[in-house]
Amino acid sequence: MQLKKLSILAISAVTVGIPVLNAASSDEVKFTQMKYEENNDRMKIDFSVLDFKKDFGTDYTLNMSLSYDSMSGGTPVWDTKSGASSNATGKSNDTRCTNNATLCQDTSSNKELLSDGESSLDNFSYKNAQIDDTRKAVSLSLIKRTPKRDEISSGLAYSKEEDFKSIEASLGYLYNIDDLKNNSISTGISFQKNSALHRRDNNQWKDFDMVNFQIGYSKVFTKNFVAQANYFISKQSGELSNPYQTIVRYFNISTSSFDPVYNYFIAKEKRPDSKVSSGISLDSAYKFHKNISLHGAYRFYSDDWGITSHTVTINSYIKVLPKLTFIPLIRYYTQSAADFYKAHDSNDNHFSKNSYGSADERLSKYYGTTYSLGFEYEIMKDLKVNIIAATQKQSFGLKMDWASAGVKYAF
Repeated sequence: MQLKKLSILAISAVTVGIPVLNAASSDEVKFTQMKYEENNDRMKIDFSVLDFKKDFGTDYTLNMSLSYDSMSGGTPVWDTKSGASSNATGKSNDTRCTNNATLCQDTSSNKELLSDGESSLDNFSYKNAQIDDTRKAVSLSLIKRTPKRDEISSGLAYSKEEDFKSIEASLGYLYNIDDLKNNSISTGISFQKNSALHRRDNNQWKDFDMVNFQIGYSKVFTKNFVAQANYFISKQSGELSNPYQTIVRYFNISTSSFDPVYNYFIAKEKRPDSKVSSGISLDSAYKFHKNISLHGAYRFYSDDWGITSHTVTINSYIKVLPKLTFIPLIRYYTQSAADFYKAHDSNDNHFSKNSYGSADERLSKYYGTTYSLGFEYEIMKDLKVNIIAATQKQSFGLKMDWASAGVKYAF
């Protein structure tokens, strides 16, 4: 279901994770099952993923991931109260037009409009549209280590839904500045080709591309403290409007310059066909006790749609028993609104005839807080299970809860 997919594409850039304190390499297989649910009868997702990691000697590591998710529920959009938007006849229900047919323009040639004209918003409502879909995805990555133990990584990923397809290729390089690998520079680039089904445009598939670049510097200060700084930049181009989202337009349809007739219409949302975003991220991990490590992260993001965001994350790994680790997390996120966003419940909730426009709440000004609590238990030396429960609240009223359970076997 591309509605969810589109909301996360912007953060799917090539990334290089911060070094893990006292990490050990081994072959692994891991299975995770997650359930996700939003309030107000919105989205529910069941997510399953199977991960493999295999070392070939000391110079190569192969990673593979297989996932499957099923999605169902509603997403809020503008519609007619009868639910009959997309059945526009090109006429207006305004009595001024029905009483004088020559006074008002025929709007049937405007393919962006999804309803007939109305003199008020009384026949429109903002309500959930039902969506059901499944997604299948696979990704592969290979890491090759040079004689100096630098790392060259390459990857391919593919995902498919009923109304969305995506393929991605990535390439990265990690350069160790010193022989002890206490200082390193990492770079990564990826290209993503996406295709979304636009049912309101005669079931056309429309493409948009995404290119991501990132460069980072990591430093091991002591055996107990590591940190990393990254700069990232991304460009999207193509059809970036969400095919599910709708807006209200308000403009003059009169044929007379002396007798204006302003009408409201349900219309497809319209976003710019390109977006450039960039930002920085700072990560650190400090082990201040043999059984306790503290991790902190900050991310700044800005794009040419007018959105600026800040994310702060703090989490910890606390070994409360020899085989039991407690993992709490808190995250705070805030962003400004896109230049072309208008809330459905604001006094000024409509757009002119041809302007960019969106009522998608994810483009609004809002803040959100995430709380997560996890546990990892070592059943035996090479077998671990983990359970995570999390909740997130966003200031425009959306609440998300999810829980996951996983098992990991190292061999």
